[in-house]
Amino acid sequence: MDGLLSNFGWDIGVDLGSTNIVIGLKNRGIIVDEPNMVARLKKRRWTGMSAPKQEMGAVIAYGYKAKEIYNREPRQVEVISPLRRGIIADLEAAETLVSYYMKMVYEIPSRYPKIYRSRILVGVPAVINDVQKRAVRTIFAKVGAREVILVEQAILAAVGLGLPMDRSTAVMVVDVGGGKTEVNVVSLGGVVVGRGVESASEDWDVAIANYVKMKYGLLIGKRTAEKIKTEIGNVSLKNLKDSRNMVIRGRDLESGLPKSIKMEEEEVREAIGLEVSRVAKAVAQVLDETPPELMEDIVKRGIVLVGNGAKLKGLAESIEGEVGITTLVADEPGLQVIGGILEAMQNKEVFQLIKKVAEMR
Repeated sequence: MDGLLSNFGWDIGVDLGSTNIVIGLKNRGIIVDEPNMVARLKKRRWTGMSAPKQEMGAVIAYGYKAKEIYNREPRQVEVISPLRRGIIADLEAAETLVSYYMKMVYEIPSRYPKIYRSRILVGVPAVINDVQKRAVRTIFAKVGAREVILVEQAILAAVGLGLPMDRSTAVMVVDVGGGKTEVNVVSLGGVVVGRGVESASEDWDVAIANYVKMKYGLLIGKRTAEKIKTEIGNVSLKNLKDSRNMVIRGRDLESGLPKSIKMEEEEVREAIGLEVSRVAKAVAQVLDETPPELMEDIVKRGIVLVGNGAKLKGLAESIEGEVGITTLVADEPGLQVIGGILEAMQNKEVFQLIKKVAEMR
C-alpha cells in the first residue's frame, strides 16, 4: 500500500548546504544543483510619508544568476547566502530560495497525478540544535511537505558510500563544505563521535585574499580568490618540480589603480596551510575520542573525504600525513550526500532505520 500511495506524491531529497542546494527526486535523480545564493533589492530602511513607494526586498535572481552578479551588483541590490556555517542566517531568504526551487520540482511531469503532499528528506549538519531544526522544518512545511525528516549529512554520505546501516561497522566521514567542516564516525545508522570546525572552502578563499593583500598590497574579490584556489590550489606535502602559476588582477591599495601580479602555487599553499592544518587536527581529535573497537574498521576502510571542499588538491595527503591513516576522496564528493538520500529512498529498510535514528535525536 505504501508503494502504491507513493506514486501519488513526491519523495524529495534535499542537501541544504552553506554554499549549494542540491535537490533530488526518487527514481528521477538529481534535479537541482545550484549555489545557495539570492540577489534581491535592499529592504526599505524607513517608513512614513517620505519612504519610497516601490516595493523593496523583491528577489531578482537565484542560484548561478545570483552568484554571477556577486560583488558586481548596483547599490540598490544585495546578494546574500541564506545559510552560514550550515545554519540558517536569513529565514526569509531561505524560505524564498527553497520555495523557488520546489516550485520547479513540482512542475516536473509525472505519470501519476500528485494528489498527496510531498515527503522530504533533508540532510543537515550534525551540530545544529533543536531551534535550528525547527526552522528547517518550518521552511519545508511552508512549501507543502506532509513529512519532513532531518538526517545528519554524515549518515547520508555513509549511505552513499555503501556502508551497511544494519551492521556495527564504522567509517570516518570528513565533510568539507563551503562554510563548515564536520568530522564524524558513523556506525549502525548513527553518529558515534563527531566534531565540527569552522574552517572550510570559504575560509580558504578569505585566507588567499588576505595573503595577497598583505604581501602584494593588492585587493582582490571573493570570486578571484576562489578562482585561484580552484586553478592552482595545492596543499600537497610533496615538493613539486613543475609549479603552476596564475596572473591575477585587482586594485592596488597604494595607488588605487588596477594592478596585475603572478601568483605561484607555493604561495597558495602558504596562504591556506594554517586553515588546512585545523581540519587535519580535528580529524586527529575525533580519532582520539573514537571507541577502540571501531578503530580497526576505520583503518581498513580509510578516512573518506566528501563535500566540494574535498576537491582541493593535496588535502587528503595532508590529513593522511597528520594521522597516519589512508585518506581517500570520494567519487563526486559534492554529490555524496544527495546520493545517499536517493539511495535511502530506494531502500525501504535503510530509510526506516535512518528515520528511526533521526526521531530519537
